[in-house]
Amino acid sequence: MGRIPYEITGISTSLFGIQWQKKDTDRKVAHEVIIFLEDRRLLFGDRHVEDEAHCVQSAMQIRAFLTEQLKRHEVGRELGLALKAMRAACRHFVDLAGPQGENFGYRMGPIGANRFGLALGDLRAQMGFYIAAVATQHKIEVDDGLSAILPPPPEDEDGDLSWLPGFGGQQGDS
Repeated sequence: MGRIPYEITGISTSLFGIQWQKKDTDRKVAHEVIIFLEDRRLLFGDRHVEDEAHCVQSAMQIRAFLTEQLKRHEVGRELGLALKAMRAACRHFVDLAGPQGENFGYRMGPIGANRFGLALGDLRAQMGFYIAAVATQHKIEVDDGLSAILPPPPEDEDGDLSWLPGFGGQQGDS
């Protein structure tokens, strides 16, 4: 992990030479991840109190899918970090919920806060940030449902956002 994957495209002869190009693995994996997440209503659909167990299962499925992508493909450093951060956000949501969502239940948290709603909002915000970074970096269009959790695109008056993963040199682009 962390290496840029290359493939050999040719070999020269006069003494020695090799031709190579960067594999398109990162874009392919990023596209597969975005497509998978576009079908996860946990991230953007309306939620109801009785949905806790289903949401926990969905978060666990997202984690498993992201882990599988990291195991199956040799991805670049930036994409690898984004996928790991998304996986960590799902793990945090599951840890807060408990295996069947029993920690959310119908009980309210401190000062009447809805623990389920707060944890879900936190998950969506974190996932939205990393989905936006991955989609921007790999120029992948995100469907309307999933795009609801993306942060607004940077504007010129936002200044230099190159320090954000996936936004290097991209400020002002839509």
